Amino acid sequence: MSQNLTLLEHIEQAIASLEVALPARNQTAVQLQELLTCGEYDIQQVLDLVASDQALTAEILRVANSSFYGGLSEITTVQNAVVRIGGPEVVRLAIAATEKKSYQVNDPGLAAHIVPLWQHAMGVALGARWLARKLGFQALENEAFIAGLLHDVGKLLLIKVCDDLMTSERIGRDIPEPVIQEVLETGHCRHGAALLEHWGLPDAYRVIVLGHHDDLVNDQNTLLLLVRLADLACRSLGVGMNSDASLNLAATEEAHALDIRDVMLAELSIMLEDSFSLV
Repeated sequence: MSQNLTLLEHIEQAIASLEVALPARNQTAVQLQELLTCGEYDIQQVLDLVASDQALTAEILRVANSSFYGGLSEITTVQNAVVRIGGPEVVRLAIAATEKKSYQVNDPGLAAHIVPLWQHAMGVALGARWLARKLGFQALENEAFIAGLLHDVGKLLLIKVCDDLMTSERIGRDIPEPVIQEVLETGHCRHGAALLEHWGLPDAYRVIVLGHHDDLVNDQNTLLLLVRLADLACRSLGVGMNSDASLNLAATEEAHALDIRDVMLAELSIMLEDSFSLV
């Protein structure tokens, strides 16, 4: 690696010069998200999309049979999953399963970040959706799930570009862990927002990705508050690459803005701990 450029500058230069291709959005995820957003769809449309991908089917069945959903009998078909956990939940799981496919890299050192990064994305998605339902924002459930799933997509982008540069030997593989962590923390919001713009996703999600670490809390954006609080809850439980067991969720601006009580925050933590079987 050139001594004149930092790792982040190498990554940004590669993106700007098109030396590396930006990750493409999974088209099955796009179609499923469109169905979920419109709210009115024939469940057969979902079944047909899922049936076209054996790996996707297997992942949905794995998750639907996890302890999180507590079924007494084994689910063997996606149709059975719809009956047990509902069509919207199956669509959300299908979206998550398609996004999970993107969480792959070649370099063993970078690969160590992939599992916790995915666990955090899924945890925030589940937490934000759960909060939306519990706090009476049912109309935001699907958006909260997708926003939570994508909020740290900038970290995935930076890791994948770094992996491409390592594979092509444009940078070395002996990058200190603190440097990688600094790059991810420094650049993931703006690069994640740019990626969502590249994908043509609604501005509502770009705002979440760009602002989920802002010092000033926008208490007028309920969706952002839900994702930020779910993010903090996951951090307090050590779900992801960063953890802070000292976090007092009840004392956060997000909890105050959402007018959420200690009991519900405790229930949120329990739900998140139970959800570990999903990832």
